[in-house]
Amino acid sequence: HGYAGEIGHVVVRPGGAECSCGQRGCLETIASASAVSRAWAAASGDPRADAADCAKAVESGDPRAEAVWHEAVGALADGLLIGLTLLDPRMLIIGGGLAEAGETLFTPLRAAVAGRATFHKVPRIVPAALGDTAGCLGAGLLAWDLLATKSTEVTA
Repeated sequence: HGYAGEIGHVVVRPGGAECSCGQRGCLETIASASAVSRAWAAASGDPRADAADCAKAVESGDPRAEAVWHEAVGALADGLLIGLTLLDPRMLIIGGGLAEAGETLFTPLRAAVAGRATFHKVPRIVPAALGDTAGCLGAGLLAWDLLATKSTEVTA
């Protein structure tokens, strides 16, 4: 139906914050760049603070930032473990805003997933090669394909 793969809407914290999808406790409400931005803005007292600022504060050892980051990484690991259990992938490719933090995200995330895995074979966890541009590139390629299809129909 076109809705598969929406791991951001897997509930990892039942009864948690309300998500735009209408559920409560979705992964996206805790472990997205916007969720970390909101949590870090509240924890730091700076309403303009964002996830990138939180990552920098984590790197400098700020305990408030580490608490926000730990919550996001833990929720993300819980969500990934659901996918790991259902699909048994060899590799998990992580994109989105938090992935821009590089090893500030990936080092604790790999450890958190490994720590949660029991019988699972822990997959490689890597950043998406296209970063945040993947969605835009995919939309462009889809448009290109649709144009090619339409031009073929017109000439046929």
